[in-house]
Order: sequence, then structure tokens, then C-alpha cells
Amino acid sequence: MEKEFGKLTLDQFRELVRTLPEIRSQIKELPLVVRAAPRKRIDEILDKEFYWATVYELSFIESLALLFIALGRGGQLKEWATSPDPQQAALDSMRDDDLDDWNGGEGGQFKEKHVVGLTVALQRNVLSIMLYHRTLSDLVAEVRTSDEWKEPFFKAVRVDRSILSCPTFADRLARAELENDKQFFIHLKSALKGPSKKHWEAYHDLRYALCVLRELGFDQMSDAQLEDLLVHKLKLYPNVPSARKNLRKQFTESKRVQPPQKQISGGRPRIR
Repeated sequence: MEKEFGKLTLDQFRELVRTLPEIRSQIKELPLVVRAAPRKRIDEILDKEFYWATVYELSFIESLALLFIALGRGGQLKEWATSPDPQQAALDSMRDDDLDDWNGGEGGQFKEKHVVGLTVALQRNVLSIMLYHRTLSDLVAEVRTSDEWKEPFFKAVRVDRSILSCPTFADRLARAELENDKQFFIHLKSALKGPSKKHWEAYHDLRYALCVLRELGFDQMSDAQLEDLLVHKLKLYPNVPSARKNLRKQFTESKRVQPPQKQISGGRPRIR
């Protein structure tokens, strides 16, 4: 079937965007839930060596696939692929799946802490898109491969402070310690405070939508098309006289962001 946006219809695009407030709410609520839960239960779930930052060494798509495998939904990936409308099949499944039958994921090899870690990684990847047009996986790849690695390093830390336990970041951190790089640690101290007010004032839902457009190959849209989609249909930008000019600026900036070449690791990263 022919769709308005490559692999997505307008309704499917709208449904993806509508998940963003829920994701932001989950990011804020998760620490509150953990603090309110009985300490014994939290210790049982997370036990020892709990961290998820190694997942960021994978591409975003690989980490998403790993989450589905951990949820025991790997078989659904094949079903979606053979469906007449794979994107709608995926949206329907994710909307209706309550995971009451979860029993250790594929092969029973996963624990609850793995699902928690992979879910947090997904939330933070999406948040990174909303703030910077790029996933944390993209930022990690840039830190790993680029000579100009400090800016993406500190951006990633602002989104997820635990990313310092990611091997690529641990390497950079150890090198800075060995060299006694005082400026590095001054910037790191600032980044550990999280996203600044300036970051949060950005049109983060809009940036997510533009990233989706970019991934679907929509690199050419007129000012009128941008306004119609993002102002009138998705309502991600206010209907003001400067809308077309500002949307063009955001769209151009989004296209300028080209993720570095992905390097698929030789083995599955561990979420301890």
C-alpha cells in the first residue's frame, strides 16, 4: 500500500509522536517508583552488577531488537516482517501487549533487571533524539570514531550519567584521568547536572518527528509541506507567522546531523 511518509501513514506517524509524553513521564516516574518500592524487592530484581550502558555500543535498531528478544517477543519480529503492513502490525502489538506471560524472554535467559535496563536505554535513546537529533548510540559511535569526541561525550552524559560505564566512555574517562585533564573534568561536572534549561526549551517532540522523517528518507520537503505536517496535522509547532522559517531551520539542522558509521560488535553486550 502507498503511504504518505514512505513506511508510515499519517495516522501511524501521529501515533509514534503521541508516545513521547508517556516516555517523558516514565523517565520522571521511574526513580520515584524505585524509591517507593520495598528495598528487599528492588534488591531481588536488580541484585548485583546491574548496569545497561554497554547497550549503547549497539546501534539503536540493534538495541531495540535486543529488548524485544528479552521480552520474549523475538518471534513477533518475523511476523511483522511478513505482514501486509509491518509498521501497523508492530504498533498494534506494542499497544496491546501487557507481557503477563513473560517468563525470562527468548530461551528463558533474561532476568527482570535486563528488561529494566533495556527499557531505560530505549527511553534515554528517545530522549537524546528529542534533545540532540541523535540517539545515544549515535553519540557513542561518534565518541568512539571521531577526533572531535568531547562534545558528543558531554551531550550523552547529560542524557544518561550511567553512560560513563559504557566501554567507549570508560576509555575516554581513564585517559583523561591519566593525563590529569582538568578542563575535561570541569566540563564533566557540568554535564553530570543533566540537560540544561536551554536544552529543555528546544522543541524536543519536533526534533523526534524530524529524525523519523530523516530515517524514512524524507530529505526534501517544501516549507508549505513542513508547516502542514508539523503545525496543522501533528501540532508539534505553534501556528505563528514565523513557523515556516523556523521549521525550515530545524529541518535543515536535522538533515545536517549524519550519524557516524555503525560498527556492529562481535558479541552481545552484557546488561549485568
